[in-house]
Amino acid sequence: MRRIGHRGAKGHAPENTIAGFQKAIDLGCDGVETDVWLTEDGRLVISHDPPGPDASLGLDEVLDFCRGKLELNVELKCVASEKRARQTGARVTEMLATRADPDVYVSSFWWGALEGSRSAGPAVRRAFLFSDSPERRALLESARAAGLWALHPNRTYVTPELVRDAHGAGFVVNAWTVNEPREIAQFDKWGVDGIMSDYPERVPRG
Repeated sequence: MRRIGHRGAKGHAPENTIAGFQKAIDLGCDGVETDVWLTEDGRLVISHDPPGPDASLGLDEVLDFCRGKLELNVELKCVASEKRARQTGARVTEMLATRADPDVYVSSFWWGALEGSRSAGPAVRRAFLFSDSPERRALLESARAAGLWALHPNRTYVTPELVRDAHGAGFVVNAWTVNEPREIAQFDKWGVDGIMSDYPERVPRG
């Protein structure tokens, strides 16, 4: 299983900060997850919640820091606008495509963001985030049609059947946010590929 720090290493350091990403490195993470927003003035800003005017950490700085050290899962964030989601996916992926870093991929709850990403940079890997229990066949068909690389279910909706069928369809399964050792061990037994955790040191590597 891949050890993926959630927002850096949220259980140990401030989330979505360079210090948090460094902590993830110190804890032996394979990768980290972070969140990006497209601001009204066109910046790509790292923040879990809608960024205020004082938000200063940019996606470019995080990409620079993580390159060659960590795989980076960039979650495309948006609120209540399919158009904005699509723009965010396109802008982020334009940046990623120019950098050509194979260890960076995008994820989102928004299909529009993933579609915008696909249009801007088809070679950039994409993952669908979900926190419900969609009908499995429809989910896999949509993921295949969208050319996705992975599925990112909330821990509550991970089942051995989902993992089996996703793998059968050629998708990676990375679960979030999993902090309890017993649940991590169960997901490992089921064949989950990666675990996003606030305490990533609890995730066995292998």
